[in-house]
Amino acid sequence: VIFFFQLYGYCYQDSNDIPDTLTTITELGSPLEMIQLLQTSWEDRFRICLSLVRLLHYLAHSPLGSVTLLDFRPRQFVIVDGELKVTDLDDASIEETSCTRNSDCFMEFPARNFTLPCSVEGRCQNMNEKRNLYNAYRFFFTYLLPHSAPPSLRPLLDKIVNATGN
Repeated sequence: VIFFFQLYGYCYQDSNDIPDTLTTITELGSPLEMIQLLQTSWEDRFRICLSLVRLLHYLAHSPLGSVTLLDFRPRQFVIVDGELKVTDLDDASIEETSCTRNSDCFMEFPARNFTLPCSVEGRCQNMNEKRNLYNAYRFFFTYLLPHSAPPSLRPLLDKIVNATGN
């Protein structure tokens, strides 16, 4: 499974008429429209969330180390063949925040704040992973999972959504 928008080719052109032009050829994806997505079946929304979970796992365990998406919003994603893919990687980072004490590892969000432990190596432990997970909770899981879910799954979904928010 490819989690990032696939680049099929590119062409760099530097001429007098158009300096420093880069043309890219990418796979075709549909922009992620939350209102439109909420109108799809619960099963389709569940599949989108499942592909997001796979992406989160990959970002946490990538060959480069833990990657955070600093601009983690729905507009940074597209849907390709029912899978959620990242299109904008210019705000991705593999740097874990430096720290000398736990209070240096403070993460602030509109509805919730977290303080993570500072490791003996002087890095905030799992900050990249936690930032991605909480953003997935606030922009995706809270909207897509509970809405019109099968009644028998609601207690489990409530636990999952609450756990990602904590």
